[in-house]
This record gives sequence, structure tokens and C-alpha cells, in this order.
Amino acid sequence: MNEDLSPTEQPDSSPDIPRPEAVADQPDAVFDDTAGQMIHGRLAVVIVAMMVMLADVTIYKSHGFAGFAVFLSAASLLLCVGIPARSFRLCSILLWLMLGWLAYRLACNGNGTLVVCGFWLLVALTVAFRRQTPFLLETLAFAAECFPGGFEFFNRINDRMRARMLTPVDHGKPRLVAEIALPVISLILFGGVFVMANPDMVSLVSVTLGDFANILWDFIFQFSPFEVIFWALVALLTGGLLRPVVAPVVAAIVEHHDRDPATANSPLYSAFRNTLLTLIGLFVVYLVFESRAFVSRKPPEGFTYSSYAHEGAAWLTVALGMATITLSLIFRGSMLHDVRLRRLQKLAWVWTALNFALVIAVYNRMLIYIDFNGMTRMRTVALLGISSVVAGFVLVVFKIQLKHSFWWLVQRQMLVLGAAVYLYSVLPVDVLIHRYNVSQILNGNPAPIVQITAHAVDDEALPILQPLCEAEDEMVAAGIQSMLSSRFSAVNQKLKDSQKLGWTAWQRHSGLTVDSLESTRETWDKFESNQARNDAWSRLQNFAYKTWW
Repeated sequence: MNEDLSPTEQPDSSPDIPRPEAVADQPDAVFDDTAGQMIHGRLAVVIVAMMVMLADVTIYKSHGFAGFAVFLSAASLLLCVGIPARSFRLCSILLWLMLGWLAYRLACNGNGTLVVCGFWLLVALTVAFRRQTPFLLETLAFAAECFPGGFEFFNRINDRMRARMLTPVDHGKPRLVAEIALPVISLILFGGVFVMANPDMVSLVSVTLGDFANILWDFIFQFSPFEVIFWALVALLTGGLLRPVVAPVVAAIVEHHDRDPATANSPLYSAFRNTLLTLIGLFVVYLVFESRAFVSRKPPEGFTYSSYAHEGAAWLTVALGMATITLSLIFRGSMLHDVRLRRLQKLAWVWTALNFALVIAVYNRMLIYIDFNGMTRMRTVALLGISSVVAGFVLVVFKIQLKHSFWWLVQRQMLVLGAAVYLYSVLPVDVLIHRYNVSQILNGNPAPIVQITAHAVDDEALPILQPLCEAEDEMVAAGIQSMLSSRFSAVNQKLKDSQKLGWTAWQRHSGLTVDSLESTRETWDKFESNQARNDAWSRLQNFAYKTWW
């Protein structure tokens, strides 16, 4: 059949490359190399187009975080439809729920950290849909592939379109596209000649075409060059998510470094044993010193509350991190095959118990500081950081017991870090910390008032402060009343501005805060002038700063 074709025209017979005829017979297919299946090209193009329009409305033309909330929610659905043979595992469902809660927080009280976490979750969800575990480094590698994947996606579509239109014709097979395109082109060319031959028709056609050109011109140039570039970036990234170049291969690259040959005796056994014995003795001595704070509930002499918590807890957390690294380095490679491993593990369990005692000491330092003058955002970060280090240490214990690889540990410790960042981002932190502070003040411990006067209070947490307007201490009551009176005007103006900007600027907490303060206006709106309000607030600030800072 191919005798009449020149050597350069002969179809490729390689089994790895589809023949042109086969490509032409499957015009609507774009191959997905990662999943090993095909997705329909038309559906993929529709998904990309819808993603571009969605991003244009909810991000480029957005005036607030509600737009990002809608984008993340809708984009996850579009990717779910566009990814072939998607997998709905427990991991996928969990990520979807996490993304949904994050979108809700964006609509309530959005910030930049939530946006970054949202895009990370979107990529992680895409990885999970492809039956891969979305560890943090693998997710980052997958995200890095989106740009080359997007170029390959559109290049493949271009190749398929050329194959559909030209290859069948080269092989003597008529195609419907050519049968329609050629007559239309001929009609336009010859029709134009006949119009030019009749002056009365030239005037009519020129006016009609001029009006159409003006409409087209106005339509095209309503979009700025930056908006068009934004569309292109969204299209490329969406194409890369739908069709990545390769699967995440981070684990495959580094896993072999953890595979040491089995040996009967490790030459480092004695060094590791002596190290563990030394550390056990050091930890016992230090924990005896640290135990004094458990009884007194005060810093030792020579320490301030601030230095005892900030510097002390930070360095003890570093010690826990060092312990995590030490155990990870000891129990890996050839040591896992040493015949004396059990003896070394017994020493490790003793040191592990001492490390957990150190964990209690770290938490105790933070709790002493919190009892002294209340909760803050940074103390929340500190508690999450300490908890992350503790979780990492627990993972090391599992690694030792189950003889997992070092890369297994790194993957899960990175997930712990990501989970801590996500938790801090989606939790209403100011609401939680000031709920605690207000309860302490009302129970007779006025020290946490310094956290209200010295730090910015988020609009979302303002209703939590309302009970303090009726506190027994008149200075506290007057100061909080002046604060709420001032902040009410600002929040109310912000709400009105967001209503003018449209739905993308909407924030649920602004309306709730205004409604809540409006309903209790008689408890805080007691100042006849701005000067009286400012004086009450200044007195409370000075009192709090001098007494408990």
C-alpha cells in the first residue's frame, strides 16, 4: 500500500509512536503520559478555557479574598472533571475537605497566607487524584512541572490538529474539516472580488465591515496586555496540571542513598552507644534543674518571664530537634542490620523517655508565660512549633521501631510542618486567644489586658471583647468601650466600601462584627467626644504597659 510513497513519506512503523492514520482516527484525544490513559482533547480545552474565565473574574478582577475562595472551590471541581481516571481515596477526600475549610476562612477573614496554602492544597489535590501521595517535596516538584507540562499540553494539541487536517489529505483520505474550510475560503476570496467589481455593493459592505471592525476593536482592546498575559499563564498552568510532564520522582531520586548493604557489625556501634549514654546522663542532670519550675510555677531567680519563655523554650525546642536528628542518623543504614541493634535500641528508649520529659518542661515554660499575661499570636505559633517538633520526634521513634528509611522520615516530617502552617492559617487565632484573655480578666487576672492594648486585634475578634465593657475595673471597662467605639466606625466603613467593590470583596466577619457591635451599642457608645475616648484608651494603655509588659 505504501509503494507509491517516498521514503520520507513512509509512515513510522515504530510500535512506540502512533501512526498518522491512527492519530487521525482519534482526533479528539490528548494522551496523558502520567496516568497512562487518554483524556478527550475537546474536554481538556474546555476545562482550560473555563479555568481562564474563572481566574479572570475571581482573581484578576477581584477586589478581595472572596474571589480567591470561589476560585479555589470551583478550580478543584474543574480539575476533578479534567483529570483522567481520577482516584477518590481517603487522601483525596481529606485534602478536599481541607481546601473547603480554607475557602470558607478566605470568605470569612482572608489573608495572603491562606491564599498561598490554598494554591498548595490545589496542587496537592491534583497529585492525590493521580493516585500519588502528596508529600510536600513531591507536591513542589509536581508544581514545578506545570510550566513545561503546559507547553507540552498545547504542543500536543497543535500536533493533533495538524494530524487531523493535513495527514489524512497527504494519504489520500478526505476530511470533513478540509471539505468545509476550502469552500469557505474560496467563497470569501472570490466574493470579495465580485464585491469590488460593483461600486454600490462596495459602499454597503464597507459600512457593514467597518461597524463590525469597530465592535471587534472595542471588544479586543477592552482587555489590557497584562490581562492577556495572565490568561496565558493560567492556561499554561492548567494544562500542566491536567497533563504533567512526568510524575513526582523525588523519592525515586534519593531513596537509593538510604539502602546500605547489610553487615554483621557496624563500625560505629561503640561510638553511638557511648553517645547515647552521655546524652542520657546530661538529660538527667538538666531535668533535675528544670524540675524546680514545676513546683514554683515561676522562673528561677535571675530570669524574667519573657526570657524564661522566649529564649529558654526556643533553645529547649532546638534540643528536641537535635535529638530528632541524632536518633535519625544513628538508626539508619548498616546500623539497622547490626546484631547488637537491640541493645542500642534499649538505650534509645531510655533517652526517648527523657526527651518526652523535656517536652513537658518546654510546654511548662510556655504555660507559665501564658499564665503570667495571657495569649498572643506568637505564643500560638510557638505552641504549634513545639508540637511539630514533638510530632517529628514521635515519627523518629516509629522509624526506629519499624526500620523505615531516612527518606520516609523526611517526607512525613515535612507533612507535619505543612500541617502546622495550615492549622495556623485556617484557625480564627485572634478569636481563640482573646476568648482566653477575656476569661482571665473577668476571673480577676487583669494582666492579659496588655495583649489587647499592645497588639493589633483583628476585626473578627472584636465581639469577643464586649463583656469587658462591663468589667468591675472602671479603667478596663472605659478603655475597652473607647476601643470598640473607635473600631466600630472603621469596620462599618470597611463594610460599606466592600459593598461598593462587589461580591469579590465580601468578608463574612465584617458584617457579623458590625451586627454584633450594633446590637450592644448601649454598652460601649458612652463617649461624648473623640477626646474623651482617646483619653480613656491612653490611660488603659499606659496602665497595662507599666504593670505587665
